[in-house]
Amino acid sequence: MPTIARPFLAVLLIAAAITTTKGTVEIAYPPYLAGYGYTLSLIGFLTALIAVLQLISRLPVGVAYHADRVKWQFALACVAFAVSTSGFAFAAGQPLVVAALSVLHGFAFGSLGTLGLALAIDVSGGRRAGVSMAWYTAANSTGYATGALIGGSLADSIGIPATLGLIGLLPLGAAVAVLALPPIEAAPYPSDRGSGLRGLLAAGLRLDSRVWLAFGIVLYLNVLMDSVDTFFPVFAPTIGISLATVGLLRAIKSGSAIFIRSTGVVLLRAVDYHRVTLVAVVAAAAAAFALPLSSSLAILVPIFVVSGLARGVLRATSAATVAELRNEGRDVGLASGIYNSGLDIGTIVGPALGGLIASAFGIAAMFQIIAVLSLLAWLAVALSSPTTRAAAGLAKRHTIGPTA
Repeated sequence: MPTIARPFLAVLLIAAAITTTKGTVEIAYPPYLAGYGYTLSLIGFLTALIAVLQLISRLPVGVAYHADRVKWQFALACVAFAVSTSGFAFAAGQPLVVAALSVLHGFAFGSLGTLGLALAIDVSGGRRAGVSMAWYTAANSTGYATGALIGGSLADSIGIPATLGLIGLLPLGAAVAVLALPPIEAAPYPSDRGSGLRGLLAAGLRLDSRVWLAFGIVLYLNVLMDSVDTFFPVFAPTIGISLATVGLLRAIKSGSAIFIRSTGVVLLRAVDYHRVTLVAVVAAAAAAFALPLSSSLAILVPIFVVSGLARGVLRATSAATVAELRNEGRDVGLASGIYNSGLDIGTIVGPALGGLIASAFGIAAMFQIIAVLSLLAWLAVALSSPTTRAAAGLAKRHTIGPTA
């Protein structure tokens, strides 16, 4: 088992603390609102509002990122995240307070995701990008899984408001931990973004095409998988599969993703992770396409295993695509913001697009149509330049340099 430098290990624990909090909130937030009499449509609106605020936060926070002040930026976002989580325990369901806390919660969590990836890249020094990002994404996944378990258990034992109040203390611990990190070393060739909107636009035009490839990977991933996750529980009973079995299949998928992120460091040391990206992209589409072909668990279990493995690999390798830019003097703060916005957009677009296609052609056909469309969209991005072709594993280059 490879050793992990102590500062990077601290970053992994901080990331896990943040996603543990978020995983708990995702379990507790809807029933919290329902307990105060919120309608289903309003619960859906407020949940979507959090996702939209996450997206809104990405670019401004990415642009604001600087290695010499990221510890204070991250700590401030942790405090906002803590307040917006524990605050629900004292809001008593008051609509204006709940709405304000939801807005703050979404913006704070989006900020932490953007800052956290850039921080992990700088702390790792951009070295062994595939291995480092496998560890980082594994820490995030472990936090989500832990938060789901904690959220359900605490809600049953001490109540939902108390659960939210208690779990909000975890980001405060993360704030203390990030301030205790040693000074963060910036990239050896820091880029000048300029200032204001003009500076942002100029920085965007200078972005390496690999950032857009990484954006395309996670957009592809979330459009594909969120559409499946949303509609498979609706489709399953029509082919004789119980919701309990759906839950088991989802657990198998999540477990596979966590497994490959945790053990993938060995794989990513042994092979070129760009080739692994290509295999995982095709595997994810193939799994979604095959989903409606059988109702047998003997077929569905391997499909969900492949889907989970592909998700775990792509989250690690797409983050590594961003991480490897650091030592070329590329802007990892802005790149992190754009990369993470792909996750948010995919989460919003996937269920909506899946619903439109399912309404026109049926759910079974939707799985296959969205698999093909998503794969074609990814290929369009991957084939758009020599650099993206190499980074996507579609060319015979093993050392990938910056765009000319």
